[in-house]
Amino acid sequence: MRIAIVPATLLISALLLAGCGKETAKTPADSGATTSENLIKPTDMIEGDPNAPVTLIEYASTTCPHCAVFAEQIIPEVKEKYIDTGKVKLVFRAFPTPPVTYALIGSVLARCAAEKSGPDAYFLITNALFRTQHQWIGENARPELAKIVAQAGMNETELDACLKRKDFIDLINENAKEATEKYDVQGTPAFILDGKKMEFNSKEDFEKLIKDAIAATGA
Repeated sequence: MRIAIVPATLLISALLLAGCGKETAKTPADSGATTSENLIKPTDMIEGDPNAPVTLIEYASTTCPHCAVFAEQIIPEVKEKYIDTGKVKLVFRAFPTPPVTYALIGSVLARCAAEKSGPDAYFLITNALFRTQHQWIGENARPELAKIVAQAGMNETELDACLKRKDFIDLINENAKEATEKYDVQGTPAFILDGKKMEFNSKEDFEKLIKDAIAATGA
């Protein structure tokens, strides 16, 4: 059985955004002075202490294999060392990449899970989607997605209703548009550390940038 997907007319803007490096690079807008407060939106999904001095924003796609690897191999250690200790908060924002329809489906379901069961459910479902990409991205997606969202207490009726949530699609598209225009995000995963796009070549580089940001706050 094919999964019931969001009408194509609602996906047009997302299709334009999800170039994964194919768009012409833009110069990030000057956002002025940045603080933890003005980097966060009321709709953001935050892991860790919302008052942590360092803000790490991750733009990722539920269909991105590189994001899945990062979620499995890099983020757990960062979470243990810096997020769980109250030094860093992780803000996760969806940035749909091909196949965009499935990326949007995954991100919308995570939003619905959070609405039903709280913010922790957002990360529970997102990580489950990363781990099982090879199972749910395809024609047999519906039964696999039903299993995943059941972890957050969602039944199949709620799954179907969730896929019609245009408000969540609009929010995801707005975040992706801002990522491209403000931070020059062209692919995923992309990270913004205290308002600046991170450039790194290794896990060690990534962690050093976080350590330096923490040191700068005096934490």
